[in-house]
Amino acid sequence: MNNDQLFKDRARVLDENLSSRVSTAGADTLLAQIVSMERELARRRLRAPRRALLGMAAVAALAGAIVVGPSLFGASKQVYASQAVTIDRVDDQYAFYFTQGDPDPAELEKAFRKVGLDNLTVMLFPVSPRMPAGSVFGFEKSDPDAIATFAGDSCPERAENCITAFRVTADIKGPAEVRLGRPAKPGEKYDFPADASWPGEALAGVNLRGRSTAEAAGVVREHHLKVAYGLDWPLPNDEKGVRFEADVPASRIDPSWQVATADSYNDGVIVLHVVPGPDATPPPEF
Repeated sequence: MNNDQLFKDRARVLDENLSSRVSTAGADTLLAQIVSMERELARRRLRAPRRALLGMAAVAALAGAIVVGPSLFGASKQVYASQAVTIDRVDDQYAFYFTQGDPDPAELEKAFRKVGLDNLTVMLFPVSPRMPAGSVFGFEKSDPDAIATFAGDSCPERAENCITAFRVTADIKGPAEVRLGRPAKPGEKYDFPADASWPGEALAGVNLRGRSTAEAAGVVREHHLKVAYGLDWPLPNDEKGVRFEADVPASRIDPSWQVATADSYNDGVIVLHVVPGPDATPPPEF
């Protein structure tokens, strides 16, 4: 699976919570943590365990178990600190507190080596500059016994200017990779979707939520952009959340169905996430 498809299939930040707001930078970051956790938890309930990218509140795995939840730390001991990262030892795990949104991977890898994580590397990937620093984070590993847990709830009290935090098994076997979102350069394609209506994005100030797919597609084309579709299937048994089906052909989209969100990867394509009508039937794998 290539990186484009990897990120295309993952969770999105909720646009109704992040668009058209005026608030402080600290509030933006906290809200991004909360809504990203809610969306990721909802989307992952019925998805097979594959690679995943998470916004702030979760971690992605190449293989093996992943744990998402609050950081209930026991006694911790600081084992490393730099301008970019503070590392604590917490029982059989390391806790990482990142304080730079666009850090130097070599500097972070040096920190990892200091605590014995010789096989842990860092990769930065482009995200919307409108996203709060550190609001997209991922972790990939080959060790099926290694787990990673979001620790952002303890981030502000543990390290000054902390933007994201996670903890990971200390004795990881084999290669592993920390993935951190960085502001995309002008014209650079995002590896993680942004709300297309955010200021500075392709449909800045244009709200497509609740419009029919026919109307929304027309608006997108009026802005000289292409349209792609995804379907947000509700979870069974009235559970909260959705299952996301990507790359849906236009022939399967009813023009009267309503748009839930519109995503941009800064590549001239707007992905309309559509809510299927009540009589629609999901594919067998859903």
